[in-house]
Amino acid sequence: MAECSTYHLAAVATGVGSAAVSSIIAPELGWEIIGVTALSGYVGGLLADIDDIHSSSFRVVQRLSQVAAVIVPSIQFFYRPADLLIAIPIALFMVSHFWEVLSQIMKRGGHTHSVIAAVCLSLGVAWVAYLTVGAAAALPAFLASSTSYLLHLLLDDLDNARFVETKTGMRSALMPVGRGRAIEFYSILAIGFVSFFALWGF
Repeated sequence: MAECSTYHLAAVATGVGSAAVSSIIAPELGWEIIGVTALSGYVGGLLADIDDIHSSSFRVVQRLSQVAAVIVPSIQFFYRPADLLIAIPIALFMVSHFWEVLSQIMKRGGHTHSVIAAVCLSLGVAWVAYLTVGAAAALPAFLASSTSYLLHLLLDDLDNARFVETKTGMRSALMPVGRGRAIEFYSILAIGFVSFFALWGF
């Protein structure tokens, strides 16, 4: 329980810190963007452990995604109907089979514990932030999420018990590319590419 609390507290601290820095650097940002930045930082700090369906991080991210699946299409309906066609299918997928598919793909201690996963999955968080409050939130949300994600990996390395186990022994969690099944690696890359082009490719 103490371990879980450490990761959650670190995620909260990073989220709040990212929001504070964003408000100082860009005071023109609205309160809704600052709030989404803080939430993105919190979520980013939990994403590394979505490969463990029994972890509290997995459950929190799952619940938040289900809430987002209701809130995001509602926001699109009232404020940005042009994005509604994108938001609704994503929302339906997130509340239906997304987490079942994810739990089958991910392997504990695999590719989610890597720098490339921090980038790709944080792009996904940035996309949701964009769909929620607009384009101005994308970059702050990405930076908050990726920073929090990398902090999680550093905390894994500081706690020897949380090093990623492999057949050859223990290895650092802060690796450029993780080790695991190819389908996991390509799934993470797909999330990153789709999110990147959805945000900045058009």
